[in-house]
Amino acid sequence: MVFSPAIEESPEIMAAMSMAVQLVDKYYESLYRQVSRPHKGQLIPESVIAFASSSNGVDFDRSGIVPIKPGVEKGSLDQLAVEDPTIVKDGQTYYVFHSAVSPKEKNEGVQVGIQVVTGDSLQRLGTKKQTVLTPKEVRNSLGKEVDMVKEPEFYYGKDQLWHMIFEHTGRGKSEIAIAESPQITGPYRNHRSLLEVRPGTWDSQHLSPGPLLFTSGGDILMFYNGRGPKNSEDNTPSWSIGYTIIDTKTGAIIDRSGTPIIRPPEEIGPGNQLISFANSITSKEGPRIHRLYYTVADTRSAVASIFTKL
Repeated sequence: MVFSPAIEESPEIMAAMSMAVQLVDKYYESLYRQVSRPHKGQLIPESVIAFASSSNGVDFDRSGIVPIKPGVEKGSLDQLAVEDPTIVKDGQTYYVFHSAVSPKEKNEGVQVGIQVVTGDSLQRLGTKKQTVLTPKEVRNSLGKEVDMVKEPEFYYGKDQLWHMIFEHTGRGKSEIAIAESPQITGPYRNHRSLLEVRPGTWDSQHLSPGPLLFTSGGDILMFYNGRGPKNSEDNTPSWSIGYTIIDTKTGAIIDRSGTPIIRPPEEIGPGNQLISFANSITSKEGPRIHRLYYTVADTRSAVASIFTKL
């Protein structure tokens, strides 16, 4: 996948990743996470959500438009960074959910919650940010330590409720949970576990949700991200992409991939990890051919063609 202007030609930019892509009238629009080197006086890299577009879904033009930036007020939920956009269009309104990063009390690490902004165009989003979910809410529901809730995915069920699938992280482990709300912006209740790590497998350490598709039978096919050792002889942490099928009536897991469908390239990313991380998917009418957009090495973006029979 190619950005223009190229990221390599922009010395201030460190990464362009986490692409949320929408197919709009044979044209592709995207919001993505752009990470820039710290400016003078900044202690950490700047992370914003920027806009790009494409005529073919592969070559994207970076517009310079930055619809979502971190909050400027001390105490903002997104005081440090905004990351990981997820786009949902309901009627004529775009809802852009994203991870919001802020320092913990006494600056003992960071915490991550989920926010949303809305607008009639991805280029013209409003400035008002609404909190959707915080670690404290999920901590109270699950009865376990939770420092981060992020990477949300959504579907509207036959029960006339919005279902949010999200990552929750605490005590060095990430897993996937689900919750419901009558309104897309929440509040989301009934937080409960959906997918847990599996010891001795490719996804034995961490899990995070990825994009969703409905099957012909009305169930959910979810591409998800899992981390485990590279192989039995190499413990290098490796994020790969797999899939699971969720029964929308009962919430049961019908199927789950025993091996990844996409493994990371030999390109070390942050934390000495190998990383392929699913972000979004687009589909065209006709054959079940999809484009899966994913992050590589926590620095750049890639796209793969996915063929489904479900």
